[in-house]
Amino acid sequence: MRLLIADTDSAFRVRLRPALRRVQGFRNLEEFDDFESLQSAASGSEPAVLLVSDALAGLPSGCISQLVQADPERPVIVLGADDAERLRAMFREGARGYVRRAHAAEELPQAIPVVLEGGIYIPPILGMRPSNEPLMTQAGPVPAGFFREDGAQQLTPRQREVLSMIRSDWGNSDIADALGVTVGTVKIHITAIFKALGVRNRTQAKIAAEWLNVPMLKKPSGDS
Repeated sequence: MRLLIADTDSAFRVRLRPALRRVQGFRNLEEFDDFESLQSAASGSEPAVLLVSDALAGLPSGCISQLVQADPERPVIVLGADDAERLRAMFREGARGYVRRAHAAEELPQAIPVVLEGGIYIPPILGMRPSNEPLMTQAGPVPAGFFREDGAQQLTPRQREVLSMIRSDWGNSDIADALGVTVGTVKIHITAIFKALGVRNRTQAKIAAEWLNVPMLKKPSGDS
């Protein structure tokens, strides 16, 4: 299997080599400094994982969609910044993983096996507050999260409804009022959703819901 990376910084690519050599199953690492070269090299039939840096100069809009449409079975991982909106945009284009470029040496050896097994890799810190403060600041490392698309098949109709509400930023009390149940029952549903999808928190669940095209639900008028 081939591993292809596009990043303009050759020194950055050199620093990644030892980490990427730890990933089993790859015979070589092919390096490029622009998107077009990677796109051309990836046109072969041999299975590959594509690593695309969001820092590439002149990176065309929709480029990740182009790679995915060319071969939906070939996973694409984006190397980007701590930018939750950019992360979600890349998933909407079809990326199967997003790693923080500053932490790529640590995160890529985790991300590549996940996407090869059909999972979606999400970095340890998924979003930022408007002040750029990480949403998750607990002491110690936060384990990376991902979800499996086949986990959605385990959800009941009620759980899918709750997931729609989570995607739409409903609070537990809002969900309980709409469904006519207790907040405790809502928490039970949410725990089951997290377990089925393999996610650890609401932010990861929202990204999973976006990927799975779970519809959004508008709160009843009069709710804040």
